[in-house]
Amino acid sequence: MQVFQRFGYLRNLSFVLPRQSINHLSPFGIRDRLYFPPIEGSSRPFDILTYHTVYDRAGIMKLLSSDVTFVTIIREPMERLKSAFSFYNLAKMYKIPGPDPLLGFLENPGKFEPTITIDTRNFAHLTRNNVALELGFPVKNLSSVKEEDIRDFVEKISREFDLVMVLEYFDESLVLLRRMLCWDMRDILNFKYNSFQYELRNTSLSEKLIENYRQYSAIDYALYEHFNRTLWRKINMAGSRFREELAYFRWLQTTMKTECSRNLDDFSPVYIAKTDWNAEFYIDSTFCTWMKIFHICYLTLLQDRNLRHRDRSLRIQQYRQPSVSCGLYSKPYCILCTDIKRQCTRHEYVTHLYQEGLLRRDQSSSAKLTLPVPIHGGKPEPIS
Repeated sequence: MQVFQRFGYLRNLSFVLPRQSINHLSPFGIRDRLYFPPIEGSSRPFDILTYHTVYDRAGIMKLLSSDVTFVTIIREPMERLKSAFSFYNLAKMYKIPGPDPLLGFLENPGKFEPTITIDTRNFAHLTRNNVALELGFPVKNLSSVKEEDIRDFVEKISREFDLVMVLEYFDESLVLLRRMLCWDMRDILNFKYNSFQYELRNTSLSEKLIENYRQYSAIDYALYEHFNRTLWRKINMAGSRFREELAYFRWLQTTMKTECSRNLDDFSPVYIAKTDWNAEFYIDSTFCTWMKIFHICYLTLLQDRNLRHRDRSLRIQQYRQPSVSCGLYSKPYCILCTDIKRQCTRHEYVTHLYQEGLLRRDQSSSAKLTLPVPIHGGKPEPIS
């Protein structure tokens, strides 16, 4: 999500933005009242949909261009179950006693599953075929799934998606994504956020318990196994240079993380030379700011940009000086000022204001270092 947010944000692309939280478009799919109208008024005004929603191709196609590229990512079903078990505290919800509640659940998963409805409370807590449901498998058909239903659904998703990434092979998936979209290598660099260690991760499971869950969540297993094979088939078809490109991406990723983890007061730009996969660029403090912004901050900045651009009274050229009483956290600099204060650091917000053209370089005290200072008897060094 953050990769797509950064790509679109820096290019002023138009997002299908949830009006409220990052999950506001799920589980009911695309509905007018759930997302912000576009800045421009064309019939198909949106460039990117990257926020949580249930896959509805017809609904999405009404918002995006006819040549839209569909990408999603899936996870090994048992690992996803362990994560959900911890995140939703299912042991408490299902009232499973004992020191190993996951083992108790896997003995008979159907015993604990709540009634399957489209209701938001139950939908989020489903432990059965959750990936399939998010990819649009009909809820009403879940209670009596046949082999041909599974086969037809896997074929449908395979036909309709241009790329299905696999979490366990995230680097390989990103390199395939870069190739498919003709992006620069720096566009897929990322920091790993929203990832947690949990006690259940290393729980040892018997073959019987794994098989119980395989039968219980059969559609998800079919999806994972099919698209895992598909991913590696695409990698093998990509040729010998794929391994070279993957190794370079991992080196660049490590370099970026190392440099961007340094203190800002100890930061000299790092030059990255041009290769077959990227133009030359610098890893500098501004670049690192965009890399490290959390996805909730990106969402807030994008929502704020949408509101500000749709308000004709807030045209940039009319405002160049911050209000003395309110400072930068006021109109026209922001609309969702309280949210920005909560979700973004001041440094991230000020960098955003420069990106938006709401501040000039000479409004920064550090910019004064670039002005002629003859009393120093030398030429100022550029700002790092």
